[in-house]
This record gives sequence, structure tokens and C-alpha cells, in this order.
Amino acid sequence: MRFLLLLSVMLVAGGCSMSASEVQTKVDWVDTVCWNGHKYILDQDFGEAEADEKLGEVSFSLVGSEEENNPTYQLKDGEATFASPGSTIQSVAGIPVEEALLVEDNVYTTREE
Repeated sequence: MRFLLLLSVMLVAGGCSMSASEVQTKVDWVDTVCWNGHKYILDQDFGEAEADEKLGEVSFSLVGSEEENNPTYQLKDGEATFASPGSTIQSVAGIPVEEALLVEDNVYTTREE
């Protein structure tokens, strides 16, 4: 009787296992924009900022794309994790572009790594 019980448990457990190709990865992305070789991260503490000149547009948004759950994906210039494609990338008045950008009325700043 114990043998049948053990066999039943093994069959049920074996049927629930997942192969490596079935494993899904959930990646939590930081709100980031890449521009001109720099990575900018959303700075919620920045406060009000005045847009200066248009630099370009977001060409690709990672979240919602096929790459969203790819933990090795590297953003390229003009790409963002959350900002929508077509969003204007602008400089911030009075701040060097290497330090801050304005995208969708949000300020993104570079940070020392």
C-alpha cells in the first residue's frame, strides 16, 4: 500500500515539473532613458524643470516589448524602459545634457556608478 501511495506522489510531482524552456523570468526595470552614450534614471526628487531644446525622440520602449523579460537586454541610444516611443527627449534649461534630460515632463539624471 505504501508503495502505491509513494508511486502516486511521484507521478503527480513529476507531472508538475517544468523544463528549462518553460521557466519564465520576471524582470523589474528601473525607469531609464539612454541618450548619447549616457544612461539617465528618473529623478523624482528633482522638482520643476524647464525644457530647453529638443534633442530627439524615444525610439523604443522596453516594457511591453518582446524584450521585457530578457534580463540581459541592454538599452541603446534613444531607447527607454518605460517612456513611450515618440516621446520627445529635451535638454533641461541651465543644466548640461550630460547631467539631465526631460522626457514626458519627467527629469532623468545621470548618476555615478
